[in-house]
Amino acid sequence: MNKEYSTKDIVITGLGIAIVFVSTLFIHVPNGLDGYYNLGDGFILLFASFLNPFLSFVIGGLGSALADVAGGYAYYFIFTLIIKGLEGFVISYMIHKGSKKLRFLSYVIGIILMVIGYFFAKWYLKGSVLIAISSIPGNIMQGILSIVVAMAAYPIFKRILSVRN
Repeated sequence: MNKEYSTKDIVITGLGIAIVFVSTLFIHVPNGLDGYYNLGDGFILLFASFLNPFLSFVIGGLGSALADVAGGYAYYFIFTLIIKGLEGFVISYMIHKGSKKLRFLSYVIGIILMVIGYFFAKWYLKGSVLIAISSIPGNIMQGILSIVVAMAAYPIFKRILSVRN
């Protein structure tokens, strides 16, 4: 990739990583099944609405994976990096290659990707398909909340990004 990024892109990416990290690590509720519900996905969806697929991968993957490490779930690092990174990448790709009116659909597809990814990650890490299946409803609930957060914050964030100095 031979693309140069603007200072604005770099700053927004850093801000995105930080917001995803904080909203994952500090705004969460443990679920009792070796994990927790958090608001990080909502911000992955939000930033993926504005940035290109590569930067969206970086925000989703690094912000979430670093929160796993800091929160005591370091064994999820590589899975989270890939799953959340792909979530951001796919959403951004769909929004930027398709119609912006399909933003909601891209969010739904990104969340489905996240749910499926964590199903396989949990199955691999725990060695039990039943434990993996038990995590699906919680991930779906987190995904729905994330879509609500992203849809609510989108107009505000769009306005902030359109301000010029």
